[in-house]
Amino acid sequence: MVLRSTPVFRYYFWVGLALILIFTFLKPAGTHDSGLVERFLIWMLQIAVLLPLLIGLHMLLQSINVFNHLNPWLKLTLSGILGSALFVPFGLVIDYFFNLDDWSGIAKLKQAMPIILEEIGNSLMPVTLTWIAINAPRILKLNFKELNTAGSTAAAPDESKAALGSSNDFLTLIPKVIGNDIVYLKSELHYVRVVTIVGERLVLYNLKDAIADLKPDVEGIQTHRSYWVSSHHIQSMTVDRGRNFILTTGSRHIPVSRRKLSDIRQYVKRLSSKNHG
Repeated sequence: MVLRSTPVFRYYFWVGLALILIFTFLKPAGTHDSGLVERFLIWMLQIAVLLPLLIGLHMLLQSINVFNHLNPWLKLTLSGILGSALFVPFGLVIDYFFNLDDWSGIAKLKQAMPIILEEIGNSLMPVTLTWIAINAPRILKLNFKELNTAGSTAAAPDESKAALGSSNDFLTLIPKVIGNDIVYLKSELHYVRVVTIVGERLVLYNLKDAIADLKPDVEGIQTHRSYWVSSHHIQSMTVDRGRNFILTTGSRHIPVSRRKLSDIRQYVKRLSSKNHG
């Protein structure tokens, strides 16, 4: 299993399933008196709500400039804390539905505070630590295939090249089936979506590092905190509903941030002059 090339949906699906089974059989406090099927349903609902919530929140936070300047571990900690807080109402509803909390005699919010505070206490630390743990392989860029074959005398060419830390590590991780004629890159959570003239794939990598790796071989420019586009595929600039875009090969629209707009316009102008000079 090579985590660098594992699609986001598939990875989180299997992680979510694993968490459901683990919590079902470990019988954490609050569900130890429930039957096996009931425990499975409880944790299935919990994970089915919590995991998409954490993923969506983390991706939303990535649109905030300040958040993007934090290191990956702080990002996960922050999104984990906020996600666990947002999950509390859902957790209370699920617990109420399965009679895990005693709401009898509670008529006012003040009377419900002990239950709410207990739910917050039960969610905050476990959710945050679990969120960090399941994303740690992405941050560390673990490749279990490489670890399993570490004792072999001959490693695969691409893996050997990546392990040596060559200047174009990122290029070696792009599946050969989509080629290396890159149109643009897009940051998605801990992945970079690589779009070529042939197709697209997700690669476990940081956009900033990917751009740095490409510089010696591929000319391009970052148009947005989440986008980089190859100069070879830039056709023109366009405006749609007040937003600025770069139009590329294949009629793809790449967003241009307001902060970078002036620089991008000059860059595209220079490209146009060069191509027609």
